[in-house]
Amino acid sequence: MTTIADTGALYALYDADDRHHTAVREFLEREPGPIIIPVAILAELDYLLREFLGIDAELDFLDGLLDGSFLLEPVTRSDLERCRELIAQYRGLDLGLADAAVIATAERLNVFRILTVDERDFRAVVSRDGKPFRLLPADS
Repeated sequence: MTTIADTGALYALYDADDRHHTAVREFLEREPGPIIIPVAILAELDYLLREFLGIDAELDFLDGLLDGSFLLEPVTRSDLERCRELIAQYRGLDLGLADAAVIATAERLNVFRILTVDERDFRAVVSRDGKPFRLLPADS
């Protein structure tokens, strides 16, 4: 099944010392469907990988994009409008553009599975249709 990936989970995948590393890696090893990355999270993820793990982690991630391990999804104007709505509606969570883009992309693609380690924010947000998201690997 298709899953939308968040920055924190992808970072955990590349950081062997991250407390979520094993759970994320094991989920991805058994996940048969595509993992979609909203383009809006690329800069955030690249910064974290390079700043905290170094260029080799950044290059490994880019290799994963190039070899098709992940699929990039462009952010549309309607996604940006939805991001603005989400950021305003959940201003107490301090969602930010990256998390809001994950949610907007999930809603547009009708995918309610999010690969994330950020349960605080993603459990608090419900889809436009009122459906909760399935947060993975926690809910697997």
